[in-house]
Amino acid sequence: MPSFILLSLFASLAYGASDFFGGLAARRLNLIHATAGTYLVATVVIGVWLAIDPGVWTVDDAAVGALAGLLAVVGFVAFYAALAIGPMSLLSPAIALIGAVLPVAAAGILGEKLAPLAWGAIALAVIATVLISIPSRASQERVTSRAAVLALVAGLGLGGSIVAINASDEASGLVPAFVEMLVGLGILGLVIIILRLNRHRFGLVAIFEPPPASTRQRLTARRAWGSSAIAGLLLGAANALILLALHAGSLAIVSVLVSLYPLATVVLAALVLRERITVVQALGIVLAIAACVILALA
Repeated sequence: MPSFILLSLFASLAYGASDFFGGLAARRLNLIHATAGTYLVATVVIGVWLAIDPGVWTVDDAAVGALAGLLAVVGFVAFYAALAIGPMSLLSPAIALIGAVLPVAAAGILGEKLAPLAWGAIALAVIATVLISIPSRASQERVTSRAAVLALVAGLGLGGSIVAINASDEASGLVPAFVEMLVGLGILGLVIIILRLNRHRFGLVAIFEPPPASTRQRLTARRAWGSSAIAGLLLGAANALILLALHAGSLAIVSVLVSLYPLATVVLAALVLRERITVVQALGIVLAIAACVILALA
């Protein structure tokens, strides 16, 4: 099996696990703080990796990383905002689909040539991504125009960040990934400062000044920060692996394999939180495994 396929699969697993632990942290911490904590740890992880294996710094690669960082943060914010509006059962698969299809379309436009069998496996993986992303409880609510726009922005942002960072030079190593995380962290930090300064105007006192917590609640908050740190470790590893995979292989294949990250989230939720895997999700898992096997053969 080609190395970039293995790198993509490991990145997908790390990304999905990061989502799981990040979700646990967000249950006890406000979203902006939890995300910023995750970004901080991820930036340190890639920074340490870069210190051990330094890449070549160029203006072009730094600019590519900055663009990817901006797109990724916009995608993450829109992603959570869309899911907050709902219905999650429709929006989550839609975001995953857009995030997977955009890099594939970009690869086609850029003239990336793959065997017909590989393109068939990519289509199969996209279908698997959508099926795995569908929650166990389907909602009968309608998708509002605001939620649809947010879902579109989220998918384009997350998928666009992969397309952007793919433009970096292989000699740059992890420089673009480090710049991406640094830019994202800077944007989140700026958002926190702006919201804190204007929390009374925006009615955010409850978010930034929570009521006094009991000892048990403080211990729970510490565990939440621990979950955020674990999410950061995994996110840093995932972003590094994604960039290495892109430098070694196909944009279309890497992006689609990475988009299978909900698989790790669903499995961890089933093992740790005892959440039920539906028949539809199980079918998606089977299709994802089949797609990986076909890509390896192709």
